[in-house]
Amino acid sequence: MGNYETFYQLHHKKTPLILANAWNVKSAQIIEQNGYDAIGTSSGAISNSLGYEDGEKMPFSELLYIVQRIKAGTNIPLSVDLERGYTNNLTELTENIQRLVDIGVSGINLEDAQGEEIYLKKLESIKNHLEKSNQKLFINARTDGFLLKIDSPLETTIKRAKLYQDAGADGLFVTAISDAATIKEIASSTTLPLNIVGSPKLSSIQALSEYGVRRISMAVLLYKASYNQLGKLIKEVNNQQSFEPLF
Repeated sequence: MGNYETFYQLHHKKTPLILANAWNVKSAQIIEQNGYDAIGTSSGAISNSLGYEDGEKMPFSELLYIVQRIKAGTNIPLSVDLERGYTNNLTELTENIQRLVDIGVSGINLEDAQGEEIYLKKLESIKNHLEKSNQKLFINARTDGFLLKIDSPLETTIKRAKLYQDAGADGLFVTAISDAATIKEIASSTTLPLNIVGSPKLSSIQALSEYGVRRISMAVLLYKASYNQLGKLIKEVNNQQSFEPLF
């Protein structure tokens, strides 16, 4: 079974896919070594680690380099946070997708912050390219209605889920939701596997599974937690005037 098929099946098991998000080769290898079934990248983490703000401020070429190195250093399926695709030009978009497929990437997240009309054009362009070239890529459709605080975010999310599924999306990623009733309603409204990010309010994997969530991501949380620990360690060396905290 190829990595795409493996990755697809991980979204259709009895238990949710827990996706830890890496930002470099070492973090990805630690994720793999600790028994996770797949790796995701976090655009926020990669951008921040390279000194960029999140939101496609880093060039696609730099993202691609990090993804290449992660893929070369790991063996489990890899999904890439592609933000909005790093271009509005559909030809360039399919070129970006092909570069990721050539590396061996199993999936992408693609976000709809520009609105559903532009998003559908991008999604359909990607699907057409993949079908014509007989290639597969798991497309996790990220919808940001709640994050962007648009009017009627629940109704819009449910409507977009149908549109995106009809256009070929494989999964639905809804950001900025932590209300159990909302999660249940979205999960029951679609046959797409629902992806959310764990949060302080909803940190229980079992509870999220019971609400119908099929994929739970760490997003930038693992990166932030890791560097918070690094900050504490560095501070202790300075406070103690000793290297003892490092051992």
